Amino acid sequence: MPETASDLFVERLMDWGVDTIFGLPGDGINGLMEALRKRQDRVRYVHVRHEEVAAMAAVGYAKFTGKLGVCFATAGPGAIHLANGLLDARLEGAPLLAITGMTYHDLIGTNYLQDYDTDYLYANLATYNQRIMGPAHIHNVVDMACRTALSHRAPTHIAFPIDYQTADADDLMRFKRNVPGHTTTAYARPVRTPPQAELQRAADLLADGQKIAILAGQGARGAGDELEQLAETLGAPIVKASLGKDCVPDDSDFTTGGIGVIGTRPTQDAMEGCDTLLIVGSSMPYIEFLPKPGQAKCVQIDDQPERIGLRHPADVGLVGDARATLQELLPLLERNENRAFLEQAQAGMREWWKLMEHRGTREDMPMKPQVVAWELSQALADDAIVCGDSGQVTYWITQMRLRRGQQFSFSGTNCSMAAALPYAIGAQTAYPDRQVVAFTGDGSLTMQMGDLATLMQEQLPVKLIVLKNNSLGLIKWEQMVFIGNPEFGVDFAPVDFVKIAEGCGARAFHIEEQGECGEVLREALATPGPVVVEAVVDPNEPPMPAKITSDQAKALGQALARGEEQRKRIGLTIGHELIDEQTFSASPYGVMGRMKEKVGEMVGRDGDD
Repeated sequence: MPETASDLFVERLMDWGVDTIFGLPGDGINGLMEALRKRQDRVRYVHVRHEEVAAMAAVGYAKFTGKLGVCFATAGPGAIHLANGLLDARLEGAPLLAITGMTYHDLIGTNYLQDYDTDYLYANLATYNQRIMGPAHIHNVVDMACRTALSHRAPTHIAFPIDYQTADADDLMRFKRNVPGHTTTAYARPVRTPPQAELQRAADLLADGQKIAILAGQGARGAGDELEQLAETLGAPIVKASLGKDCVPDDSDFTTGGIGVIGTRPTQDAMEGCDTLLIVGSSMPYIEFLPKPGQAKCVQIDDQPERIGLRHPADVGLVGDARATLQELLPLLERNENRAFLEQAQAGMREWWKLMEHRGTREDMPMKPQVVAWELSQALADDAIVCGDSGQVTYWITQMRLRRGQQFSFSGTNCSMAAALPYAIGAQTAYPDRQVVAFTGDGSLTMQMGDLATLMQEQLPVKLIVLKNNSLGLIKWEQMVFIGNPEFGVDFAPVDFVKIAEGCGARAFHIEEQGECGEVLREALATPGPVVVEAVVDPNEPPMPAKITSDQAKALGQALARGEEQRKRIGLTIGHELIDEQTFSASPYGVMGRMKEKVGEMVGRDGDD
């Protein structure tokens, strides 16, 4: 029987199926800690070293399982440290419940120790945000918070004053209208489909298209079979927003990979050439990479009606679950017998993967970051979970070739640095028997190095791959390529990640050369327990977009001319790659390769005539 209000709280979470909770204790949350201690055989408490990691790990847990992620922190500073995780959940669409301590209920607002109105702080972060007002309030609030988080795939928050945490569970002080048992933990995930008339409108519009492209985002995860059937029926390539990288595998015959500055050339060609666009579960923010308004007719599928037409003018909006909606739509579609647009994209992807292999096997020193991504993708287990990070490493990881059965995510809309390690903590906790890899950069890892100790303490066999270039690489290139300024304030003193990892008790490996990279990665992945791999890479390797704009080239030239300190190395690197990749049609430097393709097409047409 529950003895305290915290007992009531934790048991209600258990009724909601919660069996894992991430957090860091403090005197403002110790009542809850005691309730967890008494139930440690049924609820796993994952003890992290920083509250932000607790929240981000809960987001990772939610993203990879679809279940409710739960985290907690003490009052005041602990609660404030959680905030980025709530922002991540809000922008990434992850169901999250954050529980924070709060000072004694009758001392709130008196400048008492750690006195802060945490519910005010979270007012614009949490979809549901309340403070507990007594033991009789707990079931009502916990039920509403859990149901809201799951229904809206969003963060919710409950503030729990210290004295209420330890209050007698029987001291209910219940108002007569708060009828015992009136609220329930019954819940069913909402899966809706559009009306049949709207589905037919979408089918009619798609039937008129000849050059159809599909844009799939994280809302299409779990609908991979339907997406590939759709692509086959419509003769349409599948373009993937970064958060939808694993909705279909990269080795699928139908996908052109990513979009945006980290996308592929065949994707950009498809967006520029399509006359019809079908968006499935994506509100990818980089609007400039979508077809220009008026270029293509558009059908959009999304389970949130307010997102229809958010990024591109939709002619038909289908409000519903992606998988269920596609299952209803597919029988209404006619096969597009014109396969030229899809075949063009497929030919482009064959050239793209030739380019990726070339870049991933170069023997240059310092080692190219693409080498690590290329070798890692081949070494991963068939059911690996890969957690990425935001920064220059995003370029390399989103170009990895994920296979069917593998999963991937990163902080893609929030774009938070230092997400890979917490996400991996959450993923490995959820799936203890699967291979979980965190792929990060040295800028991100130095923010959260303390939680390497969490991997050891919690016996989480995460494999962490860190690209070491002693620089905030993405910021460096953004300063030069976007606004024409020399890099400034982006370098930092080198860190020996091998020693840091070994100091925490983990195994560690060091890579500097392309020739050893694959072998070392395979050994690291096969090593039991937590492992850190430090890969030293070229800080002057530019993260090139699929197509370089004149504005980007001009800005980079200005940055170099205005005194960029690495201008000689950058110039030599770009000059070497311009020569090295000139015959690769998928490269932005591949003019000769594209000319050769054009000549081949012309000769082929003459032969047909």
